[in-house]
Amino acid sequence: MKKLTLLASAAMIVLTTSCDKKTTTTTPTTTPTTPTSTTPTPPSPTPTASDLYGGLVSIKMEYNSQPTGSPIPVTLNTEMASAFFNVTPGGTTFADAGTVSVNTYNLDKATNNAYTKMAMVGQTPSSLDFGSGSSAKSAWTVGGSGSVAGFSYSHNVSFPDYSGTLPSSITKSSGVSFTFNSGSLTGADSVIVFIASGNTSFTKTYAANAGSVTISASDLSALTAVSDNSALLEVCPYKYNFVTLNSKKYVFIKEQAVVKNININ
Repeated sequence: MKKLTLLASAAMIVLTTSCDKKTTTTTPTTTPTTPTSTTPTPPSPTPTASDLYGGLVSIKMEYNSQPTGSPIPVTLNTEMASAFFNVTPGGTTFADAGTVSVNTYNLDKATNNAYTKMAMVGQTPSSLDFGSGSSAKSAWTVGGSGSVAGFSYSHNVSFPDYSGTLPSSITKSSGVSFTFNSGSLTGADSVIVFIASGNTSFTKTYAANAGSVTISASDLSALTAVSDNSALLEVCPYKYNFVTLNSKKYVFIKEQAVVKNININ
């Protein structure tokens, strides 16, 4: 089976190679500071297998924040969709695929031909109609253009669900632990843990049945200490399947992102 090696991406699409589903680690790396005044973008798994022609991702995000000085925490529930289509299999240059939609909502195409859409209460649209449980749906329609032939595919499987509690702060010298098993995580193949603070970030990917895991003090040592709740902690379980359409392989991904502003000590 394929392993998705994962990195955090401000553009929602992450491109990297892969080859077997085990725990993977990326050391702390520099990444742009995440603005605390806007909705964060969760890391998204996207493999670049040598025979892969694209990926279509559905994300349900729960973002918990408590701005400095505010006695009331804020929770935002957001639905996101992204898609890309490779010019060549396994490549990193994206092709124009015409109009791309999920549940009849057209995604916006960037200048590099990456497609994205975000929906939340108070915006238009307020929802992408992903639903939940057995009623979850992601009905994709690709209009097609040039080398990309049009297709439709309904990725109607439940979204992964992580029921664990995220800490409000992390002490670097103590590390931080999580439990990933059937009691805390359902419907996932793997789970990303992403921590960002200042201009640094750290990412680990685990199997959904990894059990008790610890991100060590040495893993966290490069993170910037903050006391204004401006750091981000994200736990993002995901499930994927490969589908061949028009003789080309695509990956369809369902992802949940549980996101919280925290302090780093």
